[in-house]
Amino acid sequence: MDISKLQPKSWDYIQSIISKDRVGNAYLIHGPSGSGKEAFALEFCSLITGFELRQFINNPNIFLILPADSDFYKNLFKSSKMDDKEYQEWNNYWKAKLVFPLKKNKLSHSKRIPINVLKNLKKNIFFKSEHKKVVIIFDAHSLSEGSSESANALLKILEEPPNNTSFLLVTDSVNNISSTIASRCQMINIPRISSENLVDLLARKKNFDSNIISFLSNNNLEKVDLLDEHSKESIIGIISRYIDCVEYDTAESVALFSEQTLLNFNSKKEFFYFELDIIKKWLECTLLIKESITIPFEWEDFTNLGEDFLSKNKNSDILSLLKEIEICLSNLKSNNAPKLSIMNMIINSHNSLN
Repeated sequence: MDISKLQPKSWDYIQSIISKDRVGNAYLIHGPSGSGKEAFALEFCSLITGFELRQFINNPNIFLILPADSDFYKNLFKSSKMDDKEYQEWNNYWKAKLVFPLKKNKLSHSKRIPINVLKNLKKNIFFKSEHKKVVIIFDAHSLSEGSSESANALLKILEEPPNNTSFLLVTDSVNNISSTIASRCQMINIPRISSENLVDLLARKKNFDSNIISFLSNNNLEKVDLLDEHSKESIIGIISRYIDCVEYDTAESVALFSEQTLLNFNSKKEFFYFELDIIKKWLECTLLIKESITIPFEWEDFTNLGEDFLSKNKNSDILSLLKEIEICLSNLKSNNAPKLSIMNMIINSHNSLN
């Protein structure tokens, strides 16, 4: 699916910029997770430079920056052979991203963009070229992690940018971008994809009806991808384990849910967050049932779980159950002990049933 079809208004805007030859020095491309911002930035880069996506790899006019360890970049800058580990990883990342630009990929688990990347950029970007140059920075908020020295280094470049060069900063967290950097960028908001624009993509999915995918994913492309790895049965299983746990059905049910959740948090964080998102969406659906509001999809097993839960727990506070998940996520984001955060969520959720 083409990003121009998923984000038509934003696409029309950048096409207007190109057609009027008014490309600026820097753009801050921001919006919710899963809205296709990285694919948008790559296509914008293609329009600016005139290169097709397949021509991006090892292109001296296109610079890509994203979070990774300092040692990785240090070795990458020295690499020049196909058998060098970092060289292979970098090229494999590019190849995967250019084939599936809508898919979110990570180079590492690092949350920082190290200072040596900006030093290397400054060393190599000030050259004359017959082509326009573009610097793309994915997860640009990572520049401000730690001491913010990378953000300060980028700011100095933006204050006196090289000729014929544009910077495309991409982020989910625009509030974590330095205000001095943001002030030097033109803002491009990439909104959550509308159901209308996503319908063709969802129609190709086999595991779920498009209305179900739209509801469970909130039209987030990353969550749509994760749903591809699940069946209806596995989604029902996630919710059933949660219900058995917060109802304290058995000691084993509490242990099963908490241990599996902790395991996902420690080893497969995308599944940890995905499963909690699924539970939240089920609770939202259950709240609609409680308030006699029409459900926007047909899935009997899913809604039956909500009806049975409300019948069994007539005094349950669904909003409090949702709140406990949010508190758990907030605690984990603050680096609180994961096991304690999960167990507190279970205990407090159980108390919300009475």
